[in-house]
Amino acid sequence: MPRQRVYHDYVNGELAPYWYVLTFRKGDIDWGESKLFFEVIAPFEFFDRDQFDDSMPAISIYMEDLIINRVNPTRLGIRLETVKARILEHGVDPWFMQQFIIQMPDIEEVLGLLPNERKKTFLLI
Repeated sequence: MPRQRVYHDYVNGELAPYWYVLTFRKGDIDWGESKLFFEVIAPFEFFDRDQFDDSMPAISIYMEDLIINRVNPTRLGIRLETVKARILEHGVDPWFMQQFIIQMPDIEEVLGLLPNERKKTFLLI
């Protein structure tokens, strides 16, 4: 499972989250798969934007790359096929990628689409 962090800065004295970052070890991502699902772990671990390790290979994950898992709402998915295509466009081997960077407004919007209440279905025989 990737390490999850939220990087923030202070704007007008208030905490302003910027990036939701998933950090992997080399080889953790199976680029042969079409999707990658991960558990959203809250409360988030916050770090200053200055603490972001930009020496690790990273790629931005766009809103259209994100997938909602309606069966398990604590899991979000990423369309690896589209991410891999963007990486390959730049002539980089996807295997080197170690960080996925998601803009906080994007992840907040996607999380806002999830149901606020859990419904359980029972089968009575």
